[in-house]
Amino acid sequence: RFKSVPRNQFSLIMIRKLFFSKNKSLVEKLLFFFFCIYPISFLTGNFLINFFSIIIFILFLFKLLLDKIKIVDENKLLIFLLIFLFITLVINLVFSNNISLTYPRVLKFIIIIGFVLSFRQLIRVFNYKEMNQLYKFWSVILLIVIADLIFEFLFESNMLGFKSYIPGRLSSFMGSKVPEASELVIGNFFSAFCLIVLSYIHLNYKNKSINIFIALFFIFISFLIGERSNFVKTSIIITLFIFFVYDIKLKFKLLSIPIIFLLFFSVLMLNENYKLRYFNQISKIFNKNGINLYLENSVYGAHYNVAEKIFKDNPIFGVGIKNFRVESFSDKYHNLDHKLNDRRGNTHPHQIHYELLAETGLFGYLSFIIFIFISFYLFYISYKKNKNVYQFSGMLFVAVNLVPLLPTGSFFSTYSAGLFWINYSIMMGYLNKDAKF
Repeated sequence: RFKSVPRNQFSLIMIRKLFFSKNKSLVEKLLFFFFCIYPISFLTGNFLINFFSIIIFILFLFKLLLDKIKIVDENKLLIFLLIFLFITLVINLVFSNNISLTYPRVLKFIIIIGFVLSFRQLIRVFNYKEMNQLYKFWSVILLIVIADLIFEFLFESNMLGFKSYIPGRLSSFMGSKVPEASELVIGNFFSAFCLIVLSYIHLNYKNKSINIFIALFFIFISFLIGERSNFVKTSIIITLFIFFVYDIKLKFKLLSIPIIFLLFFSVLMLNENYKLRYFNQISKIFNKNGINLYLENSVYGAHYNVAEKIFKDNPIFGVGIKNFRVESFSDKYHNLDHKLNDRRGNTHPHQIHYELLAETGLFGYLSFIIFIFISFYLFYISYKKNKNVYQFSGMLFVAVNLVPLLPTGSFFSTYSAGLFWINYSIMMGYLNKDAKF
């Protein structure tokens, strides 16, 4: 298991030492630097996410040219898995309704392959103390976001004056001074990095009471963000993290549940906007056949409904990646049986399973299931041996984003995909890594 890392080495000092170290190549140092600041890109928009991903991919190509045999030998299983998924996407491209919409995402997966392998190389080249500084840097970024979210909750705009256009939802740095232009997706960012930060705190600060308090506080912050689906997913993964990682008596773990519910209840009673979002708008779910009633009367239900119809019309290969945005508006789905069918059209169906079935058909869907199943199996074999907490946190995020019915971002979008693949990289990066510190 991991031992605690000395706290007297501040991240920036350690990172500076790494850059002047003669033990690492320039390419390796640059990879470390860009991964350190990578989370910041999600707070600025798709341009920087793509830019950083491309830079990381180019650096990986240099690393591959310099040390290609070693990299291939060390990553055979992971390379095979990623190539397998890429080939299935290429096959899907051939059968796409509109190839011009599909091929950019298929080509982009080459960058994703390089990204995943780059992070694995980072883990293999840098020792635990050095990687710990990267996770510490990420923790600082998330803590700044949390401070900004609390500021926005209290003063109705964030530290930069950005505002949300939906009462009961926070935007943080992804907002805008023109509220209608705000991107209300900070909840996904928070969910993607919260367990990584909890892992860092758990491994470096051994006060059990404070650790569990911080974990519960993170659930509360997710609640304040106001993104219901991400709140549910964040609550699930943090709860599982508490029960499987923290070495605390079961009665204290169970005691934490009513405490957090008391906090939620207090906010609901004191704030009408949160009461509207978390109770009034979804109260049908708590009735008999509640989920069906909710879907029949929600826009998400309309998206799922048309996605199901598109899949039934194109069962083998679907309509092609990124083609839902065209097909869902088609006149042939104008008379579908749903109360909100006139709002069925969107860029994606807001659920990963419907998205994969509608856009890649059974071929693509089953290929992805095989890819994920083998990934989880390899993770299990590795985790059983090393008990790597960071690896476990990455797995939890990947797994919870595959839960059926809960709304998700588009699996093929820049933002959602970036968050998914960084956690997948952590989950798979420690395969065969003897982490006994």
